[in-house]
Amino acid sequence: MTLCTASTAVWADTTSARPGTLLRSWKGKGGHPLPDAAENYFVNYTSTSVNGKTTTVSGQVAIPASPVPAGGYPVIGWAPGTTGMGSRCAPSNFPSHIASLNEWVKRGYAVLRTDYEGWGDNARRPLLNQRSNADAAVNLVIATRSVSDKLGRAWMVMGHSEGGGAALWAAALGPEAAKGCALKGAIALAPVGPGVLKLISDLANGTDTRAAFPLIVPEVAAYLAAATVLGAKASDPAIDIDKLVTADFRPFVEASQTPCISDPLPKLSLPKAGHYLKSGPSYTRLETFLREQDASSQTLKLPVFVGQAGSDNFTPTPATTDEMVRALRSRGASIKLETYPGKNHGEVVAASLKDVLAFASDVFAGRMG
Repeated sequence: MTLCTASTAVWADTTSARPGTLLRSWKGKGGHPLPDAAENYFVNYTSTSVNGKTTTVSGQVAIPASPVPAGGYPVIGWAPGTTGMGSRCAPSNFPSHIASLNEWVKRGYAVLRTDYEGWGDNARRPLLNQRSNADAAVNLVIATRSVSDKLGRAWMVMGHSEGGGAALWAAALGPEAAKGCALKGAIALAPVGPGVLKLISDLANGTDTRAAFPLIVPEVAAYLAAATVLGAKASDPAIDIDKLVTADFRPFVEASQTPCISDPLPKLSLPKAGHYLKSGPSYTRLETFLREQDASSQTLKLPVFVGQAGSDNFTPTPATTDEMVRALRSRGASIKLETYPGKNHGEVVAASLKDVLAFASDVFAGRMG
């Protein structure tokens, strides 16, 4: 179990550093600062890779300007959504949801934003590997205690999209995900869940994806599937792309390797129905990977807020979010579910802000548990 205590290592010495060790921190360069923070830092720290080894992860830290409360600032660990598969696509390179995150700083919360693992030259982003993503969020909370002595030991994990799933996985680790720090709850906005496997299955067996996910245009579904294949391959090298992907779908996979989510994607001809993925051992491993990343199977003993966009046009939700929430509740999870009609995948973060701020206030004050 990783300890929630400050630990700093020499930058070059990463292999012997325990997860949650701060390697470097600096002000004023890198990332996207939160405007109303008194201090903004960019950091490098250690976490656990998908192969169980130590890896270096980057992140951002924002310290409030308000007076330090007794016990230190409460902490929000932000797990971002998918930003792309290219080496330059780390979330710190994008000013996503700055206005919403800045509101937390203005209200006296320290905000920590992880980049997850898998960026830089020759790196491979293990998209949707939720244990890796959750570890990155947890270990940033630990590492940041070496950045500032103003942080409290109470924290909450919050994420959007892929990060929403990661928030649920972090919550499943329990109150002492970082031993010595108290994880109080989780906020999951438009979280990934069983819908990804449903989308892949539909493409594989020739079912029109619009039947289950009418808001997702087929081209978006194809690129989502392509990125999913690449992420699964990064986590499971035994997946053979040549034996998994058809010749007709291969251009989508190739085109998804380098761009970020903000880059225009090539307009490619869609494969015929049922001509996306090949059956066989690699497809079975892909399905197994996605099933293992679905938070529906987890047991959550912390209060959780789930916010879903009513007009999500980018991910296979909201119907499968309802399915996931039912599964979690069946094992005793305490979940507050809110849906935001007319809001798309990205808009749900701002649309839910008032509700999640109130939820966090109640959780940190001990009014929910």
